[in-house]
Amino acid sequence: MSEAVSTGASDKALLEAGLPLGSRCAIHRLSNGLRIVAAEVPEARQLRLVGAVGVGYLDEPTGCRGLAHLLEHGLFLGSADSPAEGEFVAWVGEQGGRYNAHTDEGVTDVHLHLPPEAADEGLRRLIDLLAHPRLDAERLAREVGVLDAEFRARLADPALHRLAALGRFFRPDHPARLCHAGHRGTLGGSPEALAARLDVFHRRHYRTERMALATLGPLPLEQQLALLERHGTRLLSGGSDPVPAAWRWSYPGALAWCPPAPTPPGAGTTLELIWPLPDAVARTYRRQLMALTARLANGHLAARLQATAALHDLIIDTAPEGTGPALALRLALEEPAPDLSDLLAVCRQAPTQCLAGPLPPPPAPPIDLDAWPRHQACRLAVDAASPADEPPLAHWLAGDRCRVLWRCEPQTNASWSTLDETGTCWRPLSLPSSLPSSSAEADPPRRPPPPLHLSPEPAPAGGPTPGCLRRDTRLTLWWGGPAWPHPTEQASWCLGWTADPAGHEARLRRWHRHTLTLRQAAASRGFTLDLASDAGGDWLMAQGDPRRIASLVEQAIAAWTTDPADRRATSPAEGLLATTLLLQLESGSVHRDARPRLLGWASGKLGPQEVARDAERFADTLAAPADLSPATAPATAEAIGETWLPPQGEERAVMLEVRGVDTSPRTRWVLKLLATCHDAAFHHEMRQRHGFGYVAAVRYREAAGWPRLGYVVQSPWASVAELNRAIDDFLLRQGEPLARLDEAGLARLKRGLLARHGAPETRREAIERTWQALRHHHVSAEPTGWMAPWEAELVVLEGLGVDDLAMTAGALADATLSRHWWYHTPATSPLPCRNALVSLGHNLPSRRHLD
Repeated sequence: MSEAVSTGASDKALLEAGLPLGSRCAIHRLSNGLRIVAAEVPEARQLRLVGAVGVGYLDEPTGCRGLAHLLEHGLFLGSADSPAEGEFVAWVGEQGGRYNAHTDEGVTDVHLHLPPEAADEGLRRLIDLLAHPRLDAERLAREVGVLDAEFRARLADPALHRLAALGRFFRPDHPARLCHAGHRGTLGGSPEALAARLDVFHRRHYRTERMALATLGPLPLEQQLALLERHGTRLLSGGSDPVPAAWRWSYPGALAWCPPAPTPPGAGTTLELIWPLPDAVARTYRRQLMALTARLANGHLAARLQATAALHDLIIDTAPEGTGPALALRLALEEPAPDLSDLLAVCRQAPTQCLAGPLPPPPAPPIDLDAWPRHQACRLAVDAASPADEPPLAHWLAGDRCRVLWRCEPQTNASWSTLDETGTCWRPLSLPSSLPSSSAEADPPRRPPPPLHLSPEPAPAGGPTPGCLRRDTRLTLWWGGPAWPHPTEQASWCLGWTADPAGHEARLRRWHRHTLTLRQAAASRGFTLDLASDAGGDWLMAQGDPRRIASLVEQAIAAWTTDPADRRATSPAEGLLATTLLLQLESGSVHRDARPRLLGWASGKLGPQEVARDAERFADTLAAPADLSPATAPATAEAIGETWLPPQGEERAVMLEVRGVDTSPRTRWVLKLLATCHDAAFHHEMRQRHGFGYVAAVRYREAAGWPRLGYVVQSPWASVAELNRAIDDFLLRQGEPLARLDEAGLARLKRGLLARHGAPETRREAIERTWQALRHHHVSAEPTGWMAPWEAELVVLEGLGVDDLAMTAGALADATLSRHWWYHTPATSPLPCRNALVSLGHNLPSRRHLD
């Protein structure tokens, strides 16, 4: 039995926010205490399943930090109905689906993406995984090694060091003060004792009173609720009541921090201002906080700050990582700021000044079908308490209540402390004492002029059949489409142009800085403006009011510039090495045919005459592209078919990049199918059989429309030669057998791919995919050949047979497909000579010799 959970009008609006038109949603509570929420989205391709538990790393017992994280990993090591290790992962892969999990400070969630027809079985397996994990001591011991490798890898990630520095603001007796990543040092003892402790932790916390299930997909709402209720009743109730969260914060203060490794040149600095909020305050004033966040992000604050410093970005957040409920302002500065006084003076007064006047309703949140069920499930798993009477919000957001966290370069004339566990460097900061503590004590600053001027234009009239309006060396212009089930009064403009690929990252960063206030002001008025750059050139995508969108686009391209500084070598990236390697799949030059200087596409409530007139104006506004002669190669040790990344951290990593033979839909589909066939087996081989570390994956990416696969492994102890050899060995032994499917297996994988890459789920996705097809792929000028490019692609997928996949897998195993190896070793390790790599990784017998 279940009952509908009563919600007020504001709560109902929050529940429905972020869903497309035509959606339906509902929230119920089952008789065992479990909360379930479902959303019917008719256009959705995939079914999203989420199980959330209101327990996280702050609930761990003293002396066993990392236990909640280890349990998250242990959920996938086997369960009562699927005892074999990797069985759940293999089943998800067979469906062409995806899965992941995340442990936060107060909630753990497991989320799946599956074809809709797998809903029943997917929920059954998810419930079994959550309720009855097989916590085998031997398997858990190996997983502790994985967590240890993950911890070591994250020591190169600034996000870990930020959390470590943030803990200096917390009371010494609060668990949030310590690092909870988990490693061998915190998860010691015998495997049997650890398994017993984990079992107690699971039985105490993984109970329905602290759990929630969520689904989102095309299935009827009633069917989703029935499935959730039928499977949700299998979860056990009777867990312990959650302990009220203790206030973690000590007295307000400020500190500077930096990772132990030097910051890459040109990385800039980050300044955070954090106003902590009690849980009850965050719940009571939730809608007011949303409106305040929108007001702070409307462009006016960013304009004031840019007048003080070279501000690259300003992010307003009510859920910053590691703080609990809070309001946070995050300033990304282009250059180190020797004096923070002016920035702090503006920022510390901003929240209460905004609250002094009426707050308009915030704009509707963007539609995000992946985020919606995760957000709802996690919220329901932890948000059980009723709002309480609290002081006004302005009381908690006074200037003297904020904490200041500054990431900067270590100065030689300052005394720094070092945290033993992570090596994070930190030191206290002295804040100016003359800053007012509330807006009532401060003279309100003079309001800057609006950063966005959107001139209304006449409403467009109808016109000819959608298609290509113009095609020459100056301009190619498309107009019309794509059709969508729900009508809209909005319009969209997409523009792209050639630019030097060698400097696209620096150029895009400058473009983002120049348009910060423009983008924020546009968002506050219901527009979206996305700026991007890749190997195929620079481009923008704007959506909003058809009477004003041309003005927005013109201002955005006027802010685009080229500069000789764009051609400098890119600074090494920070964070996880495997992520840095995978980014290489989306960059690099590719051979392209001659293209027009400007490519444009307009759709929605825009007429062809207005489109043609505006496109001419855009072409005149856009600055001439810089000289496109080859830029100086970056300072890396390169050879044909391999690249050594600049040293970043102390880990070893290798990625094999496999490039498709062309950009046809057939090649793209086959590589996506190969990635699906190989990913789970590759992950298991590298992690469990070789024990390299916690990062091992096969991923599909495109660079300027060119399909690529990446086989990436990261390890804290294995050599580059060992990693290289393991990848080659995997492809030789398993590459073709894993891809040699029967008709039923191939049909199952195709259904999974259709769920992930089929027809668009939202209007925004339809615009993005049509635009990228116009940029990178040959499309027909006929109306039916370009407005829905996925329709022709789906015909190609349907025609692929088992032999097509097996032949490509054989070519990959035989190394007849184009390959490129990417390597990383620490700065302290000598670069292996090419002959050593050949003997270990590139000179293995061919696939057919192994048979």
